[in-house]
Amino acid sequence: MTGARQLPPISTALRNPELRRVLVAYLASVISEWALWVALLVYAYERSGKMAAGLVSISLFVPGALIAPFAGAAADGPRPTKVLANVSAIQAVALAISACFAYLRWPLLTVIVPAAAALTMLSYIRPCFSVVVPGLVKSAGELTVANLLTGYCDSACVLAGPLAASALIALDGPPIVLAVTASLAALALLVTLPLVRLDPGPGAQPALGREGSRTGALIDGVRALSQRKGAVPLLSVLGGQYVLIGALDLLYVVLATEKFGLGASGPGILGAAFGVGALLGAAASTVLVARKRLAPLLMLSLLGICGSLAVIAGFTTYAVALVVLPVVGLSRAVLDLTGRMLMQRAAPQDVLASIFATMESLSLIAAALGSLVAQVILAVAGVRAALVAVAAVLGLLLLLTARRLVQIDASADAPVVAIRLLRRLALFAPLPGPALEGVARAARPIRFSPGERIIREGEAGDSYYAIVAGEVDVTMEGRHRRVMARGQGFGEIALLADVLRTATIIARTDVDLLEIGRPAFLTAVTGHDASKQAAWGVARTLHPVLETADNDGDPDQ
Repeated sequence: MTGARQLPPISTALRNPELRRVLVAYLASVISEWALWVALLVYAYERSGKMAAGLVSISLFVPGALIAPFAGAAADGPRPTKVLANVSAIQAVALAISACFAYLRWPLLTVIVPAAAALTMLSYIRPCFSVVVPGLVKSAGELTVANLLTGYCDSACVLAGPLAASALIALDGPPIVLAVTASLAALALLVTLPLVRLDPGPGAQPALGREGSRTGALIDGVRALSQRKGAVPLLSVLGGQYVLIGALDLLYVVLATEKFGLGASGPGILGAAFGVGALLGAAASTVLVARKRLAPLLMLSLLGICGSLAVIAGFTTYAVALVVLPVVGLSRAVLDLTGRMLMQRAAPQDVLASIFATMESLSLIAAALGSLVAQVILAVAGVRAALVAVAAVLGLLLLLTARRLVQIDASADAPVVAIRLLRRLALFAPLPGPALEGVARAARPIRFSPGERIIREGEAGDSYYAIVAGEVDVTMEGRHRRVMARGQGFGEIALLADVLRTATIIARTDVDLLEIGRPAFLTAVTGHDASKQAAWGVARTLHPVLETADNDGDPDQ
């Protein structure tokens, strides 16, 4: 394919046990999200009618929109995996409470409030994943595959969530959906807990923006994002697409029950038709995302959504809906996946989760707007006009952003995987985002086979090495001292103290490294007090004789 790059096979990424855990947790969270929307809107519709369903739809969006910026601040902190575990625990408890109240037939509000709390917690999920996943893979190609896999989860759940909800509702009504989603949240908690150990810990907090606050860092990050061509229009499209999602949730209910006469399980059937297309879109993305230019694909997908909605509005029959809704789902899946990948590469990396959280907030606001527009137009002019109105909003969004979106491919070049790997190392964890990105750009990937010597004790040193994958043996004065693996590095002593290499490092397995030259290493590490102190701390732990070294680079001298 012209302009394409070769991606590693999916099986390579799936051999990573930590990534598998993250994908299971993500799958459980997303399938719960889609199932919950169907269950709650059907429950509200059955209990109090169309107006109640509309009000519930809006009320479920608002809390998430308000809390999303705080979700980004938490995810950008030093413990994103712990945040994921806490979120899953809160969801499990809230949904269990909601299910109990629904079975007891308590008032509608007592069921909706805890369920809304669980849905609000979803505002944390994607921002956390945006920073956790790059830290689990070893190359940009594997990150693309990991993003594809999360895209598969998203798309599969668009289909599986409504289908599962419809089947469960037919079996025992909406309350059983709440109970099952509580169990899925508990599963996400179980698989996430072992990953908490990968977090660098509270002491590895990077330098923040103005006034030393996370809010200040976010403001600085948004400002930096605005300077990258096409990034703000991209943020607008990724948030604005949720006008469609917010409207469809309600339109499914009205179309199925009032237009097509399908009964309570009908909204799930229409949602599943959308999901079939989403699943096809995820499969197509496997080939499409290998292209160097993703922005044209994103714009074409948005255009496909608008045209498909216009067709459904013109021929509002059950058969047409079943044929065209998959096209809407396919287009939206490709748009969402390509857009998120571009944003992951274009956003300032030290506030990446906060940028994604801002996007989540915009998404929820847009979804509430879509629901509101649908409700007003439904009341005034009917379902066809509502479909046309949603298509018109998305078409206007495309017209306003198209010219600048074509520029985003050029600015989406951040070395995300290298940045996340280096952030896990004590030497680099305290660095501010721009400095860390500079080090990552200067790093050179290299590979050694088992038994190959990487550095020799007593020789001059001119590079630092971070372990991406594999293991190395460390020997000093002929004695084996330790084994080092991913998330560790070596070579800092010779650079910091200006001495000869103090150890011999030999590849124990096939090992992938990032090599960082002396100038880039010293400029970054010695230019920031916290990083310099961390580097000397690591050096002295590994080589105690440095306790008495008289070196100008030593912060304690």
